[in-house]
Amino acid sequence: MGESSMMAPISIAGVASHFPDQLIDNQYFFDESTGKKPIMFRGSKSRYHLSPEDTSADMIEKAAKKLSAKLDFDMAEVDIILTHVTLPDLPFTGCGADVARRLGAKSKWVVDVNSAGCVSFVYMMALAQSLMTTSNAKTALICNVQTAAGRIYSHPKNRTNAQASVPGDGCGVALLVADDSRPVKAIVTKCCPEFSGDMTVASDDGRKWWEPGEVPFHIDFSEAKVAKVFARGNRMVPEVIHATCDEAQMKLTDIDALVTNQPNPIFLRNWREACLLPKEAHVQTFEEHGNLFGAALPICLERGLETGQIKDNDNVVLAGFSHAGDFAAGAVVEWRAA
Repeated sequence: MGESSMMAPISIAGVASHFPDQLIDNQYFFDESTGKKPIMFRGSKSRYHLSPEDTSADMIEKAAKKLSAKLDFDMAEVDIILTHVTLPDLPFTGCGADVARRLGAKSKWVVDVNSAGCVSFVYMMALAQSLMTTSNAKTALICNVQTAAGRIYSHPKNRTNAQASVPGDGCGVALLVADDSRPVKAIVTKCCPEFSGDMTVASDDGRKWWEPGEVPFHIDFSEAKVAKVFARGNRMVPEVIHATCDEAQMKLTDIDALVTNQPNPIFLRNWREACLLPKEAHVQTFEEHGNLFGAALPICLERGLETGQIKDNDNVVLAGFSHAGDFAAGAVVEWRAA
């Protein structure tokens, strides 16, 4: 965002999370027919799955009420509500209006975002800042919900899929305010449309995802696609971190804490090492939560604050990439004492 100096100042007032009740361990994915476990366990020991009764609006409501209590802020007063849900509750409509109803909010803007995937948290920060700059809105609730684990990979025919053990469900929300109390010093967003066709869904019967059928669909990542995505992710995230630090007029050595999406431990290690950061400076929860997709950023931000990995006056970098590489984004937040 080259025009960041012209934008309204924004700060992250606080973050909160919520998880479904179902805690799933690795035995859940055990293939009894072969006696072998899927090859993609890569470090995750547990994760949460939505049940069929859970909805994204339920999770956002619970996380938002937790945040409201933390900040002593009435969510009925929030001006902007932005949501991103991996696998929405319903076709045609997002959950934003339902969230507003549950919170009693009469928000000026309610937008369900379907872009940017694993970095949609940063993308929604940029959108909220734009709306605050061009209107009198002063507060924004941004909501990330990951729902694909329970809705796709809990199906008996998907559970032994190599991908199945990696995703976990969860929700993270943040309240943004239009001031410089805990300033977002820079936001950089990048769309790479040349990679937009590389993430697809597939089913064994070859139908389109919206067509009725008897077999489930799954994300179609062949070995060739996985190799390309690894190469892109290893390049794109350090690049966007460098660009965001440049925008904030700081060096990599000024980073106190790094929070990224968490596809697997290999990416996490490579990104950390590319930024010359020690392991303890990279906040992640992959072992217990798996790949949280877009919800990872707010959830890990909360975790870093709770564990002391993020301290008052730290420079916190939020970054990541999405899907097969069609989006990358980064932000720098000066985490001043509340």
